[in-house]
Amino acid sequence: MNRESGRGALQITSKPVSQVFLDGKYLGNTPFSLIELPDLINIGEYNLKLAPVDKGYRAWEQKINIYKNSLTAVDKTFDKNLGSDSSSVITLVDINDQTKSEIMIVSFPSGAQVVVDNNSKGKTPILIDDITVSDHEIKILKDGYREKAVKVKTVAGKKLELVVSLGIRTDLTEQDLAATDSAKLIQKVKILDTPTGFLRVRESANLSSQQVETVNPGDTFDLVSEENDWFQILLPDGNNGWVSAEYAQKEEN
Repeated sequence: MNRESGRGALQITSKPVSQVFLDGKYLGNTPFSLIELPDLINIGEYNLKLAPVDKGYRAWEQKINIYKNSLTAVDKTFDKNLGSDSSSVITLVDINDQTKSEIMIVSFPSGAQVVVDNNSKGKTPILIDDITVSDHEIKILKDGYREKAVKVKTVAGKKLELVVSLGIRTDLTEQDLAATDSAKLIQKVKILDTPTGFLRVRESANLSSQQVETVNPGDTFDLVSEENDWFQILLPDGNNGWVSAEYAQKEEN
């Protein structure tokens, strides 16, 4: 990327306080920001290094991009335990529709649950293309990892890209791990609203299969299996049946 074609802003926070190096050049300590003229930096890709001032922590390096007239925000939480560090990097990129806003969320590891303003949105990686232009709180959760909460402000005509690295939990006991593994064995399926006000439960995973029961929006059942956009659920009478995934969704335990 041409570093002479525009300038952007950079903001960095960390716990504990860290020295900031950009392409090997020491710039200062966290909290650190270059968000106003004449401090804005040329757009392009940079190698960011954070080195905690306190002893016992490992330095962290990450490639970041600075975009024209946009803010790149980096937050890093260090931990002395290997694999327990966490971080988030936020950048804004232009989209064609200047009236809407989007959020793209990627996590390491992937498959983490995404909750936006207390509403579950799915698992990473995920693109949310119907987000309102306002302030939002995003939570990234995954079993065995520390929850990461990030506050963001979406902008019209921009896609907010959020890349999160989750830190491994080190406080789990054997009982916690056993409970987590047990909870994973049973997933739930919630019935969504339908045009008819109910949902047909079928003998097999296809529309031509015989109806065996009806269920109502809001009802929740144990998930037995899934196949080709169908969920097999456990009915109250102990029998199994299939419902279309178009009008049902899996719920996290």
